Amino acid sequence: MKIAALAPFPFVDKHFGGAERIYNLLTRIEHEVEVFVPNLTGFGEENHKNLKIRALKLPDWVAGKEYDLAVADGSKEIFAHLLDRADLVVLEHPWQVEALTGQRFIYDAHNNEAKLKKIISTPETVAITQRLENLALKADHVTFCSLDDEILTDSPKTYIPNGTNLPKNLNKTGYTSKLLLFIGSAHPPNIGAALTLANLSQAFSDYEIVIAGACSQYIHTEAPNVHLLGQVSPETLDYLMKTSLAFVNLMAAGSGTSLKVIKALSYGLPVVSSEIGARGFADGCIIAKTAQEVIENVGQLKSPKQWEMASETATGLARGYSWDVIGNKFNEVVRGLL
Repeated sequence: MKIAALAPFPFVDKHFGGAERIYNLLTRIEHEVEVFVPNLTGFGEENHKNLKIRALKLPDWVAGKEYDLAVADGSKEIFAHLLDRADLVVLEHPWQVEALTGQRFIYDAHNNEAKLKKIISTPETVAITQRLENLALKADHVTFCSLDDEILTDSPKTYIPNGTNLPKNLNKTGYTSKLLLFIGSAHPPNIGAALTLANLSQAFSDYEIVIAGACSQYIHTEAPNVHLLGQVSPETLDYLMKTSLAFVNLMAAGSGTSLKVIKALSYGLPVVSSEIGARGFADGCIIAKTAQEVIENVGQLKSPKQWEMASETATGLARGYSWDVIGNKFNEVVRGLL
């Protein structure tokens, strides 16, 4: 039995949502999986757990295109002939769907991609995305991570939410902290959320606002209590999760679900979030609809009793979203098709 997977970007040891989902789902499949990954540099091979990963360079003629569209245009040329012997293919994101030539496949939908592109891209890109997504949604089985994304398909589908690896040690005394934390990739909705939080620096003058991840590179502020860390190590991330008062996620747009939110919840770190930022995990978050509600909700967390109640709610929800639990559910989908 030969299983292949198409991932649109390198994902091993990459600390952003899409990469974590790909790694944690594929490594829970009980069979060996050959994973094909496009890149802009050249050939490479590596093995991780049950994964044999082969990276191939995209053709030169896609240079200069938006990355997703470059992957869409170039993957058929570099990967189609490598999939001929596959009994089943796992398609991560829709961009490489045209590399498939009749193989049975699972489409793992990370987002409603057309819906997301309407927010951040051009009408031409939206149209291309819609076409590719429609092809992907004809999969033999569709898995999706957010009930709010309106994933419409005539194929069998299974809700496979995003998850997290449960930490060994939790945040137990965050109510004594003055750190307000946000971490995000350079995805435009994350940059917007980081900017919104940074703009509340005066209202939070008694707090230290820490913004980490690639999104922080796009934030410019002279506020002395806003700290822009850039990419951080797993050890630093662990420290921040265990020592902050709250994770503040003020996203105004987005699709799919947010792995950074479930990660924060898994530490017992209260999450103050917009409704969009909490998508998929709202039952574990403190929802704030206005800037004033953000300020009020953060203020209430200085009470040890209020903080501990929010922390217990967070960890209670997170236990059901362990990658071991989620990954086993994905493996059952694969097993059913095989």
